[in-house]
Amino acid sequence: MSDVKPAQKRSGVRSIAAVLIFVIAAALTPLAMLGNWGHATVVNSEQFLATVGPLAESPQVQAAVSEAVSAAIVKQVDTTAIVGDFLGGLLNNDQLSASLSAPIAAGVNKLIGEIVQGFIASDAFQKVWVTLAGATQKSVVAILQGGNEGPVQMQGDQVVLDISDLLTAVQSQLVAQGVSLADKVTVPASDRQIVLFEAPVVAQLQFVYSLTSPILQWFPLLMAILFGLAITLARRRPRMVLAVGIALVVTGGLTTWALGVGKTFFVDQLAGTVFGGASGVFWDTLLNYLMTGLQGLMIFGVVVAIAGWFAGSSRPARNVRSHVVAGLTEIGSSLPENGLSTFLAARADTVRWVITAVTVFILVVGSVMSLTHMIWVLLLAGGLFTLLQVLIAKTEAAAVTADLPAN
Repeated sequence: MSDVKPAQKRSGVRSIAAVLIFVIAAALTPLAMLGNWGHATVVNSEQFLATVGPLAESPQVQAAVSEAVSAAIVKQVDTTAIVGDFLGGLLNNDQLSASLSAPIAAGVNKLIGEIVQGFIASDAFQKVWVTLAGATQKSVVAILQGGNEGPVQMQGDQVVLDISDLLTAVQSQLVAQGVSLADKVTVPASDRQIVLFEAPVVAQLQFVYSLTSPILQWFPLLMAILFGLAITLARRRPRMVLAVGIALVVTGGLTTWALGVGKTFFVDQLAGTVFGGASGVFWDTLLNYLMTGLQGLMIFGVVVAIAGWFAGSSRPARNVRSHVVAGLTEIGSSLPENGLSTFLAARADTVRWVITAVTVFILVVGSVMSLTHMIWVLLLAGGLFTLLQVLIAKTEAAAVTADLPAN
């Protein structure tokens, strides 16, 4: 009796530890996905440019940029007064000059807008956009690190974008198109800055970034280790595997839902601003990498849950498992028995765990957010499990036959 109680106590402690580790891993999974996305997309300059670069071709973004730049230039050019003075000296008729100056000025403003739109749609703007995007990425990282430099800056509780470089490029294009007065326009600093959104949470983001930035890229591996430890400590491992799969699906779904709420908040924040029409496109593009990763996480969770159920002790699982094993055994029975099959049969469980561990390692260390990468890795793992069962089928069947009592 004294030998049983300590064993039961140890088993109970292991079960409690497994549950606690499982809960911690499940709770940290959304942070792992967000942290990995942040490191891969925001901190990594190449990935950031690859993500936001195509935005320059978006009609919504082009329209928003055209409106912002045109408004900043036209605001500094009193075309009505300029046209009025010109017509006054030409016609010597104040009433006629006044009646003509407004429509002509509107036409000049429209011409400026059309030239700006043409430039925004050109290849030259693509180059300016890439340069601006690179500087923006450095600015965002600087803000997260507590700095304040580049085109994106914190001013109080506002995040503002400085479009000075873009205005300079557009003014040069206007002059080249014959609008010489654009060369004389000086846009004040206040009009060169566009308020993107109110950001009272930036301080919290800076704090989280300071804590997690050194290990952001390793968060998925950390979560995999915690889940693996929970499975190892669990008394009923198939059930824990099933729970892990369900947790991945649930956390992936909840994170996707939370991002949908975040998008609504982001769009509402920019509503009424010059970038309001492009806010949804910007959000979808910037978070596309993360959304793809969350889809992959949920698919992986479904696969893990099915694997846990398949390995379980329920009657349906045993029936399905017996039919699958029987089918693979029939295929493997036609193969000659050899040293490799004998070696693998003696270590089948170990080989299965090795395949599982290597699969998870490749998934979390490789391109975590790549859905294609994940599908190919899972297919490869499934193929290895199938091949293993086929190779050991004849050896296991022979072992079962040898264990049967003789008549």
